[in-house]
Amino acid sequence: MTAKEILLEQLSATHNQKNWFVPFSDSVAGLQAGDAAWKDSSGNHSVWGIVNHLIFWNGRWLTRLNGEVPAKIEIENSGTFTDGKADEEAWKASVSKLDEIMTEIELRLKDITDETLDKEAFPGYGGSWYEMFTQMTIHNAYHIGQIVHLRKQHGLWDPKQGVS
Repeated sequence: MTAKEILLEQLSATHNQKNWFVPFSDSVAGLQAGDAAWKDSSGNHSVWGIVNHLIFWNGRWLTRLNGEVPAKIEIENSGTFTDGKADEEAWKASVSKLDEIMTEIELRLKDITDETLDKEAFPGYGGSWYEMFTQMTIHNAYHIGQIVHLRKQHGLWDPKQGVS
């Protein structure tokens, strides 16, 4: 298996292909806006906040993949965990936006050559595209695990979906 094939497998496993763990698509399936906005009393982020955080960072990586420079970050990382209100359309829009970004990243990776994967991702990054993709998939998997945990904590997770 090539490096690119491994990366594509990792991206699909965190996006919409059930594998060893729950993908994003299953982690939010059937979740209503009010429940997505729920927070526990310990100060954890909401599911919606995590989805918006992933939109922010995956969107920036997609911008880089498209050969563009993303806007200067004007907020702290904690400010990327923005919560929505109990608005079903807005919640569906957030889920759809992250799905679109993840799909586009996978499509862009299919067009990248192995030689490009070995090059620095962008000036000043200090790592290759390969390293950037591996960090992105780890980041996504971590936060998707948080989504499942929050759903379990809130009593909104069916163990048949995975991760009993």
